Amino acid sequence: MEPMDVEANPVCLDLDSYICQYTGNVCLQRLKFYVDNSRPSGDNYRLLIQTAMDCKNITVYTDAVEALNNTCPAEGLSVNVDWITQTSKHLINKVDRLEQDLKSYQLSQDKENIRRTHQMLGDHYHDCGDLSNAIKHYQKSRDYGTTVAHTMEFLLNIIKVSVYLNHWNSVSNYIKKTEHIDNTDVKISRRLQLAKGLCEMSHNNYRHAARIFSSIPCDSWDNEIISPLCVLVYASLCALASFNRRDFQKLLIENNNFKQYMDAQPTIRNFLFAFYNREYSTGLRSLELLKGEFKLDLFLSPHVDNLYEKIRSESIKQYYTPYLTCDTNKMAEAFNTNVDDLELELMKLVADQPIKIDSHHKVLRASEDNERSRIFEQVLDLSLGYKQRTQALLVKSAILKAGLVIKASVEEKPSTST
Repeated sequence: MEPMDVEANPVCLDLDSYICQYTGNVCLQRLKFYVDNSRPSGDNYRLLIQTAMDCKNITVYTDAVEALNNTCPAEGLSVNVDWITQTSKHLINKVDRLEQDLKSYQLSQDKENIRRTHQMLGDHYHDCGDLSNAIKHYQKSRDYGTTVAHTMEFLLNIIKVSVYLNHWNSVSNYIKKTEHIDNTDVKISRRLQLAKGLCEMSHNNYRHAARIFSSIPCDSWDNEIISPLCVLVYASLCALASFNRRDFQKLLIENNNFKQYMDAQPTIRNFLFAFYNREYSTGLRSLELLKGEFKLDLFLSPHVDNLYEKIRSESIKQYYTPYLTCDTNKMAEAFNTNVDDLELELMKLVADQPIKIDSHHKVLRASEDNERSRIFEQVLDLSLGYKQRTQALLVKSAILKAGLVIKASVEEKPSTST
């Protein structure tokens, strides 16, 4: 993936604090994405190198060393050949041992240990970043599961790997399979909700994603694929892009569970309340300052531009909805733009919004023609119904008066013998 341009949005994210929310391969995946898509930095590459060594990921380690030397030639850091040799040997020995155990269990037809060994091989490959082999062994473990817990464990592992492979259709299919399994474990429920929220967001179903993320409990957090901060950010942006003001108030502002997320991050809380209080200039300015950070998030990055565009459009709708007319000069000031650019934005909304743009007088008018026409149509339909019923009554009355009503003859019923 080519590095993204974030020069216009300086990133002030504390990388150490950000990464410490994760462990293992989850941490490495996020850190690598961050470093690859941000401005080249020797400190960032050194952190990536150390994390890759901790995770025993040789490929990421060698790539990071090369990138560091290209960025900071004065560093002259050479690849640690001894570490690579020792790590490779350790990884190979571990796989050989597990595969030998697997063959032994297959000969004795020990289903439980076969399942556990496939599980361990899957975990090993996942930790090393070899997701293709990880998902292969997780799939094989399914054939040897004997309990509902085994089935759920298999499904969670497949979902976890599929998320990082961006196989969102697979994520959706396996989540549906978990719905048929009784589950009372809060942590498992949270992991499924997180995966479901990411899946909805990946398909641009921002409204559904916001509902899911905002309902995820804030307490007893474990090492998950996304952190509480990410839940707050994803829910906030998806809600701003898809909720009207009433839904936004109900599902976020008045949501006691979501308040716990907001209280932990005053910056996010402040721009949410800015939008809620119709302080659009402040809210949009705050969002713009955070755009660079959001673009460095592994899952949010592909959606940032689309979400920002939808947030701005939704804010414009909420601004003019209560009024019959709006001064576009004042409106442009509220949205940090000029009148000409604002009119271009409004033109995109004309197709599905009852508004008219008066460029000459610099006024935005609510279109009343549709409402008036609808009322006229209802009146015409009622009058036509009255006319038809009146005509039917007159015809009936005339027929009765002329004696044209033909009564059916009543035939005698045949007698029955007793």
